[in-house]
Amino acid sequence: MTQLKYFMTIGIFSLWSCYSQDIQKISPVKQVVIIGFDGLSPDGIEHAVTPNFHQIMQEGASTLHARAVLPSSSSTNWASMIMGAGPEQHGITSNNWERSNFVLPAIVQSDDFLFPTIFHLIDQQIPNAEIGAIYHWDGFGRLFEKKAVDYDVNPGSEEQTAQIASAYIIAKKPTFTFIHFDHIDHAGHEYGHGSPEYYKAVEKGDALLGEVVAAIKKSGRAEETLVIITSDHGGIGKGHGGESLAEVEIPLILWGRSIRKNYKITDAVYQYDTAATVAFALGVRTPRAWIGRPIKNAFEGYSESDDYPLTERLKEAIFYPKAVLNTRAGGVFDDVAEVRIENPNAIGQVYYTLDGSLPSKDSKAYTGPFKISQSGVVKSAVFTNGRINSLVSDAFYRIKPRKDLAAVSYDVFYLDPLSSIPSLENKTPNSSGHCFEIGTDSIKEAIKENTAVRFRCQIKIETAGSYTFYTRSDDGSVLKINGKQVVDNDGDHGVKEVGGSITLEAGIYPLEIIYFNGGGSGFLDVYYESTNLAKQIIPSTVLRTPKQ
Repeated sequence: MTQLKYFMTIGIFSLWSCYSQDIQKISPVKQVVIIGFDGLSPDGIEHAVTPNFHQIMQEGASTLHARAVLPSSSSTNWASMIMGAGPEQHGITSNNWERSNFVLPAIVQSDDFLFPTIFHLIDQQIPNAEIGAIYHWDGFGRLFEKKAVDYDVNPGSEEQTAQIASAYIIAKKPTFTFIHFDHIDHAGHEYGHGSPEYYKAVEKGDALLGEVVAAIKKSGRAEETLVIITSDHGGIGKGHGGESLAEVEIPLILWGRSIRKNYKITDAVYQYDTAATVAFALGVRTPRAWIGRPIKNAFEGYSESDDYPLTERLKEAIFYPKAVLNTRAGGVFDDVAEVRIENPNAIGQVYYTLDGSLPSKDSKAYTGPFKISQSGVVKSAVFTNGRINSLVSDAFYRIKPRKDLAAVSYDVFYLDPLSSIPSLENKTPNSSGHCFEIGTDSIKEAIKENTAVRFRCQIKIETAGSYTFYTRSDDGSVLKINGKQVVDNDGDHGVKEVGGSITLEAGIYPLEIIYFNGGGSGFLDVYYESTNLAKQIIPSTVLRTPKQ
C-alpha cells in the first residue's frame, strides 16, 4: 500500500511538474481579453475591409479554420468557448437551454446545472482577480456563474458595448474580460451571410475592435495582455445551426504577450480550446472534465509538430448560375440549360460528373461551358497532381419542357404566433396559386413572419423501390406521401435538413408539404433520392396535378 501511494504521488508530481514547466516557458500574462463577434465567419474577414483584423493577424497568431461545435448555434458555442468542453459535457445543446429547461445535464457542476467556466476557475484560483463580462446578446448572461464576475453588463448596442468595455479595461485593469458583439449575426440573419450588408457589419466590427485594442494600449498594460478574437459560428444564407463548413468554420486570432508574430496556426483548433488557452496563459489549473487544450504553438517558445496538420484545400469550383443565400446553384430552365464552372484558384484542373457521383481523376475535365437537356446533379472538384484538392461543389439543374404548366398548388396562411407546424384544417388561406416547384423560391413575396404554406401535388414514381425524401427548411416542415408522414423537420430552427424513407411501387402518389416561417427570414426546398436516382431537388417533370 505504501508503495502504491509512492507511485501515485510521483505520478501526480510529474504531471504537475510538466504543467508548471509549461507555465514558466511563457512570459507572465496579467490580463486576458476575449473579444467575441457573434456570427463572424472567415469569409467576412477575407472579403470585408478589415484593417484592424488584418493588422492584429500580422502582429499575432491566427487561423481562419478553427471549428465550432455542433449544433452551430450561439448558446452551444459560447458555452463551449468559456467552458473548455463540448455539448456532450456541458449539456447546452440548443438556444432553448435554460437551467430550468434542458435535456442533458452537465457532467460536473460549479453552480446549479452549470458546467464550470473559465470565469469560475479564475475567480477560485487567482486571489483578488477582477473579472468582467460585457455582452451585447443578453443570452450570454445565463451561461456563466454570476458570483464569479465582478462587472456584469448587458449594453443595448454594439457601440455601447465597445464604449463600456473600453472604459472598464482602462479603469479597472481586469484580470479577465469577456466582450461580446452581436450585430454581425443580426446582419447575417436579416440580409444573409456574404451580402453587402453583412460585410458592412463586419467592417463596423473591425472599427469596434480597433476601439477596444486602443483602450488596452491606453490602460498601460498592453505588454502584459493576451487578446483572443474569435466567433461562435459562421453562417449560410440567412441562418446557421447546420453542419456545413460555412457554418462551422470560425476565425481565431491571438495577439499580445508571448504570442508569435505573423504566425499561421496549422494545428487543428476547436471552440473549446479558447478557454484552455486562457487558463494556460494565466496559470490556472483546469478540471479533468474539460476537453479543451491550449493552443501552445501560438506562443513563443513552443513548436510542437503534429502528425496531422490542417488539410490545406483549394477553393471549391463555382457553378453558374451561382448559389445565392440558401438557394443552391443551378435552377429551373426551359428545354435546355448551359452549365458554366469557374476555377477560382490559380492552379488545378476542374473535373465534373453528371450523375451525382463524386468526381475523380477519371471524370471529365471541364474545358468550357456545355449544355444539358435533362434534370440532374452536376458535381465538380479541383484536382492537383491527380488528387482531389478542394471541397466538392454541386449544382441542381431542373429542365422542363417550355409548354408544361405549373403542377404544384399552394395555399398561404398568415397566423400568429408560429413556433411549430400548425393545423390548417378548417382554416381559409390568405392566398393561393400554382408553381412549378415545391419551395419558397417559387413564392418569395408571400413569405413573411408567422407564415404557413401548404404545397400539394402528385409525384410520379417510375421504378419501385425505397425512396428517401428530404426537406431543408427554416423554420419547420413536414412531408407526407399518400397521407403518411415521411419527413418530420418541425420546430423553430435555422436551415436544417431532415430525411425520411418510404418504399413505393411504380405509380402516382399524392404529395403534401406543410412549411412554416416563424420569425425572420424563411426558406424551403425539397429533395429525393433512390438506388437509381442521385439525391436532387425534386424536378417539376415528375410532379403532376391531381387531374393528370
